[in-house]
Amino acid sequence: MDIFKICIIAIIAVIVILTIKPQMANISIMITIVSGVIIFIMIIPTLEEVVSSILDIVSVLDIGIEHIGVILKIIGISYICEFSSQICIDAGESAIASKIELAGKVLIMFISIPIITRLLNLITNLMP
Repeated sequence: MDIFKICIIAIIAVIVILTIKPQMANISIMITIVSGVIIFIMIIPTLEEVVSSILDIVSVLDIGIEHIGVILKIIGISYICEFSSQICIDAGESAIASKIELAGKVLIMFISIPIITRLLNLITNLMP
């Protein structure tokens, strides 16, 4: 991933958006979304490397893969919700953005139930 390419794409998108926004607000929103998706696609290979590294660490430490899977899902949900929420905010739809954030938080709570249950069972078993 080349951060310079990402920054150049972002700066060009901002310049184009600022130039056309007064005349064509709808197209400027589309440019915001497209540039965000392009940047997201550009970071996917790096995310794959991060996941691979985490899985390598898990295999060395002999941690349950199901728990790491849950953690990776939580991180993914967080990033996707943040990305979507910011696009909504850029489009002037902060109400929808807050609903996306709420949905992400509820989904994260739901997905984390097995880890919380296991942690509570561990604590209960440690108590005399």
